[in-house]
Amino acid sequence: MLLLVGTIPIEDMPLTQGKCKYDKDKLIIGDYTLEHDYVTIGTAAMISAASATCQALDIDEPHALVMGDIGMGEGTYKMFEYLTDEVANMKPKVLTLHYILPSREQFMNLVETVDAMDKKPFFIADAGALLNAKAVGMSKKFDLFTPDPGELSFLADQDAAHPAYVQHFIFEVDNTDVARLSKEAYEHGDTPRYMVVKAAVDHIIVDGEVVGEVREPLVPALEAIGGTGDTITGIVSALIYSGLEPSDACIKAAQINRFMGELTNPTPATGIDKLIERIPEAVKKVIP
Repeated sequence: MLLLVGTIPIEDMPLTQGKCKYDKDKLIIGDYTLEHDYVTIGTAAMISAASATCQALDIDEPHALVMGDIGMGEGTYKMFEYLTDEVANMKPKVLTLHYILPSREQFMNLVETVDAMDKKPFFIADAGALLNAKAVGMSKKFDLFTPDPGELSFLADQDAAHPAYVQHFIFEVDNTDVARLSKEAYEHGDTPRYMVVKAAVDHIIVDGEVVGEVREPLVPALEAIGGTGDTITGIVSALIYSGLEPSDACIKAAQINRFMGELTNPTPATGIDKLIERIPEAVKKVIP
């Protein structure tokens, strides 16, 4: 099972789980259907991208566990408590945590439970989950992070308890900085073994070292479109679930994300929904 977990910004959305399927303007999760803009916001964009990738690879549909949370944290806490109780029974092969509100006790309980499983899933974190893992000192319990340069700056600052208080000026992180910051973060235990650093040049990191860069196709408009980082996380989750070796999956996910953009020929005003529609074609360009 590929299990994708995160919150959705819908106040009354109940705890919802089940197989999920993306189909252009809707995302079905179990017996719940997200439509219109909600299909491509945050966690939903990640799930939609993973579903589109699984469809292109003709593998099992992903399974999602989501709950509404508009910033109060209640949805995050309930979702984590449920997953802590059930994750061993669900037996995911790959488990990806995405947008969540800050949580200490509930988050740590879940991570420790996953770490103690007889067959531990390949454990991925992005967005709020990534930041939370670093803040509570549990980055090494994960297998893959997918940070952007700002998030990488937070990971590399050993003393920062919040992304707002990093020593590095995050808007001037260049290629040299990505290599240096990745190494620093890994050496003091704030990253897992694998990372995809999502930027103008995507960097693939293994054990703190750059092992690959993805520069092409170059689609400058992608940098201005919200959600393109979420799509990489969904794509790489599906590729690892398909059986690809993690570093190879990271490189191919970055390539697919860029081909998604090239096929769409976007402007900065293009919605992420238009790009996700092109993922199946992009997958075929990278994995014939």
